[in-house]
Amino acid sequence: MAARVPYVNREDLDQEGQQTYDRIRRDRGQPEVGYQFRALLNSPKAAGHLTSLGAQLRFDSSMPERVKELAIILTAREWNSGIEWTGHAVAAEKAGVSKASIESIRTRRAPQGLTKDEAVIARYVHQMVRDKNVTDDTFAAAHAMLGTQGVVDLTLTVCYYTAVAMAQIALKPEMQPGRVSTL
Repeated sequence: MAARVPYVNREDLDQEGQQTYDRIRRDRGQPEVGYQFRALLNSPKAAGHLTSLGAQLRFDSSMPERVKELAIILTAREWNSGIEWTGHAVAAEKAGVSKASIESIRTRRAPQGLTKDEAVIARYVHQMVRDKNVTDDTFAAAHAMLGTQGVVDLTLTVCYYTAVAMAQIALKPEMQPGRVSTL
């Protein structure tokens, strides 16, 4: 199925839009902007702001890499985002999340099968996304683990990947050529 909106090419954009396009590509270290962001570039200024937030959280987070990638795959799983899951499950494993923990998340058994610290993050993400509420106990556990900036970065990471997943739900961008969802 094709995306519901056209994919924007660099040459379709004005100078400011091309700068946004180039920043997205550069931030992600890719030769080309991915389909999901090319769909968002139908609103280049808004896409630029959203992807700048994502780059900040992804590449300059105060959270340890393992915790950040864990939060991303938990959020991707909650929203059934094959695009995010497929790339970030690999990154999570490289960052030290075990295959067993990743599989527990993929099969929706988490927090069962996770380490104690991973379970704290899973409860936080699940409560944000499923319950639309984070209990005081869950917040305190995440705060004790990550500190103030870390718990804010965790919160914003869930917010960002939720926004991206919701855009995928509405706009239906395809996986990049040659990629197949592992969700």
